[in-house]
Amino acid sequence: MSPRTDHEKATIEHLDDAVRTYGSDEESKSAWQTLKGNPKIIALCFFANVGPLMYGFDNLATSLCLSMPAFELQFGEMVDGSPVIAAWWQSVWNAMGQIGTMLGAVAVGFIADRFGRRVCFAVSAVFSAAGIAVLYICTTPGIFLAGKTINALSLGMAISAGQTYVAEITPVAMRGIALSGFTFSMNLGYMIAASVAFKRLTIMDASAYRVLFAAAWAWPGLMLLLFSIIPESPFHLVRQGSPDKARKALIQLSPKGTDVTTQLTAIEWLVEDERSLASEAQSASFLELFSKDNIRRTRIIIYCNALNQMIGATFIGNGPYFLISAGLPSSSTGMLVEIGIAFAICSSIITWFLIPRTGNRTLMLWGTAGSALFFIIIGVSGCFYTKAAKWTTGIGLQLIWWSIGPCIGPAMSVAGQVSQARLRAKSQSLGFGFNYFFSAVWNVCVPYMFNTDQGNLGGKMGFVYLATAVIAWVAIFFDVPETKGRSFAELDEMFQEGLPARRFEAWRREVDE
Repeated sequence: MSPRTDHEKATIEHLDDAVRTYGSDEESKSAWQTLKGNPKIIALCFFANVGPLMYGFDNLATSLCLSMPAFELQFGEMVDGSPVIAAWWQSVWNAMGQIGTMLGAVAVGFIADRFGRRVCFAVSAVFSAAGIAVLYICTTPGIFLAGKTINALSLGMAISAGQTYVAEITPVAMRGIALSGFTFSMNLGYMIAASVAFKRLTIMDASAYRVLFAAAWAWPGLMLLLFSIIPESPFHLVRQGSPDKARKALIQLSPKGTDVTTQLTAIEWLVEDERSLASEAQSASFLELFSKDNIRRTRIIIYCNALNQMIGATFIGNGPYFLISAGLPSSSTGMLVEIGIAFAICSSIITWFLIPRTGNRTLMLWGTAGSALFFIIIGVSGCFYTKAAKWTTGIGLQLIWWSIGPCIGPAMSVAGQVSQARLRAKSQSLGFGFNYFFSAVWNVCVPYMFNTDQGNLGGKMGFVYLATAVIAWVAIFFDVPETKGRSFAELDEMFQEGLPARRFEAWRREVDE
């Protein structure tokens, strides 16, 4: 790759000076000072993370339905006098849910660039409301599959659009924390689903699971509210040639009385610089993500989006059904799962405090190493068949929730920052698309691995995920850079220079005398 000219370096220096003041009057402000100074942006980030909240709710709701006798009677088949939902249907439901989410994430790349980030939330709300309606009235496995797939399209749209929006409205100092809110919202969705469902496990009519589906109508309602109140992304408006609208959006986002001229200049410089460095003059395409200049960034985004499955997301999501199948009573399973989700929420909150101090890369390495340790515990306990071993497996499975915060939160933060601004919507779509494709593969395989009428691995599943966690740790160590406190301009220059991942944190720009 050819070095930048003196003019390009000067342009980048000008750009970086502007970007560093984006959302702040002083470069010296800490992440927490920036957070306190931007209450509007904090509120909008919580709203924009409705997608992961929906995803967490939907994922655990499906697993919890599989544990309900009423659901098994309606959608299962009698085997030896007991209702059983075939592993095939479980795999298809889970896989099509992930594939639908993948398609929604990919589609939103086109919608977001053409019509804006706000419109994506409205479209997602329509699909979600329709999918939930199908789930509520369905009486056969096939119709349940249709409802899952329709609703999944909305999840992909909301998640991808939300992460793109958060990345584009947050100042540099708080961007990593804001993007890691993905994990907190997803865990909150898990907790809400568990709170609604566990009290209904023993109800023997259709209301047991229909109440769970009806509760999900709150999410499209929240998205329609979001669509009506949030300003459009200033980056999108500048890219569409509407600087006046971008200025108005920045005024809405900023504290009262803020002069947004510097912020607007930063965005205009960044968009113009990336356009001038691209060989294509006008529009971005998905193929650009795999060009020589962008393939490394794309690879990092894929690593970050694969991490949740590499540390056992599907296994954890199927935890209630797995533990009940392993012989733990439903009351004990409910207690363990709710404790595990509480661990995850606490882990997410602690991660917010750690990101400004330790950075994303370090947390991802430690979180992945921790999950590997817990999988060793699960794998070893799975080699025994005592009551104590079952409890050890259950407790080990819940301890993995502690890894969710330091793994997934920082991973989403990195994935939201490493792409070029011009390609951000499409790179996020590709990343989340791969996330859900990869999830679909695991969702097909996992029921066959642990179901008692199939692989019946039980706790030995821990050894499978020990291997994937080790692979993930190696990939992070060698290829995922530190993005903490870096402007988009700085990251662009480091990628242009081809720095190894381990050198990103210590990099400082050389200024020509």
